[in-house]
Amino acid sequence: MAKAKTKSKYAEMLAKYVSDVNTGKIVAGLYTKKAVKRYQSDLKRAKDADFLFSYHQEEADALCHFAEALKPGDLNGKTINLLPWQVFVLCNLEGWRHKSDRNRKRFRHAYIELARKQGKTTGILEPLTLYNFLKYPASESYLVSSRDDLADKTFKEIADIIHSDKQLDAVLDCKSLAITFKDLKEKSRLGFFCDGGKDADGFRPRFFCCDEFHAFASDKMYTSMDYGMRSKTDAQGVIITTADVIADGPCYEQNLKTKRILNELQTQDDFFGVIYAIDEGDNWKNQKVWQKANPSLFDIVDPSVIQADIEDAELTPHKIPELKAKTFGIWGGGGEKSWLPVEVWQKNKDVITPYDELKDIPCYAAIDLSKVDDLSGFSLLWPYQAKEFYKHCFYIPEKTLAERYRKENVNFMDWVEKGIIKTIPGAVIDYDFILHDFLEAAEQFKIVASGYDVWQAKDLINGIEDARPDIQLIEIEQSLKKLSPIFKDYEKAVRDGRVVDNSPLSLWAMQNVEVKPDPNNNYKPMKRSKASNQHIDPIVTATMCHGVMQIVGADIVQPIDFERLLAIL
Repeated sequence: MAKAKTKSKYAEMLAKYVSDVNTGKIVAGLYTKKAVKRYQSDLKRAKDADFLFSYHQEEADALCHFAEALKPGDLNGKTINLLPWQVFVLCNLEGWRHKSDRNRKRFRHAYIELARKQGKTTGILEPLTLYNFLKYPASESYLVSSRDDLADKTFKEIADIIHSDKQLDAVLDCKSLAITFKDLKEKSRLGFFCDGGKDADGFRPRFFCCDEFHAFASDKMYTSMDYGMRSKTDAQGVIITTADVIADGPCYEQNLKTKRILNELQTQDDFFGVIYAIDEGDNWKNQKVWQKANPSLFDIVDPSVIQADIEDAELTPHKIPELKAKTFGIWGGGGEKSWLPVEVWQKNKDVITPYDELKDIPCYAAIDLSKVDDLSGFSLLWPYQAKEFYKHCFYIPEKTLAERYRKENVNFMDWVEKGIIKTIPGAVIDYDFILHDFLEAAEQFKIVASGYDVWQAKDLINGIEDARPDIQLIEIEQSLKKLSPIFKDYEKAVRDGRVVDNSPLSLWAMQNVEVKPDPNNNYKPMKRSKASNQHIDPIVTATMCHGVMQIVGADIVQPIDFERLLAIL
């Protein structure tokens, strides 16, 4: 009888971490939980022939074992003891491989965000960089910092690690912000520099890491490195960073991209992402949520230190945005007013819309037409069984699809394939297509009224009036004063768990909504900027649908309580 294979130390740590996150023993934020869920889901998918990747614990073990043999200077001669969250990150980065070529890593790109002073440099950045430099002969590796002094500091820290290890010190040279092999036949080089300190064009890295990417002036360095590793099938580029007080720039875009991938709004199988941050709605002063952004709480950072920082910031309020960003992962330091947490929006994510039961239920519609080359469409609302069920029908010009996917980095092509969005032939929106589908929906469902924004809508509204004079048409003004009470009531319905809207399109749009109350606390759904290509259209039309329902005076159809009815009879 074959002897059962014993799990490695790191496999056990990984499994326990996953279990502890899932059970709540480890207090984790939404995007940590989703990273864990993705890992578990991919383990199951690895059994499918059409999934291109498989997980190899022995590859992950080699990296973790290497890391724990190192002696960073700040540990006073002691070796690293990896924490569970560090094992999770390192195992994912090194353990996932292509089934067709085990030497080829799955994850070419990675984004890791967490609070400061969590051991990200000692436990992730330094061992990961040094391991990749040593593993691949005749290769270039780079560690890019945001400032000259930080590049110099990191170089000295890794040089100290090398000098403390007899085997490494015997074969490596550390000088002039570079580490090379003493044997000149070994052409590998590990270079250290800062953002803007060098022209990155011409570099061909097999591995690179951008440290504190939030402080980079632009994405030029990252992009140059990324493009430079294209010829290396087993290359990897990693971003390790904290959040920042300015919710803008290339790092924030990577944050949003990571969230889209973890929310399954964007597919990129070669991208690993995890974000350690408190959730929207959490009270950052409450110690119970601190571990979400500080995975090394109690191990490296004592809660009393964070409490002292909070008390200091309250005495000097200008420090609060920095504290929120760097200690709790709140981008913008709480300066921007985002709309809703994802978990609030997804309260009814497991509720299935019963379309067959809705055919005879009064339906309320709303139409929103855009520029001729942009997202346009309509939404439908059914009040039924104490819920509001929403359906969205949106369109984009077929010829702009590829360019839109490239620029907006969202799963438009996948959404078109699944019928979530429809394409209209040509380079511009032909509103006749939308009119045709609206009238078809009016035949299928009992549309009693529809709201519209008067901009661009004249011809389409005339078409509806001619074909279906029985449908009441209501102009919904988009001014702040007029739309605010409707939007607030719609928002309340979402928060109360009445809204069922499980389209990935609306989930994406919801995360793009920003609210900026005026002095009278009026607000409506807005994009972060007029130039932003992150659309909010489904939220606008859903708000309008809700307003039409209010105006027409519809009551949500309540479920019949048969037990109570029988008792009365």
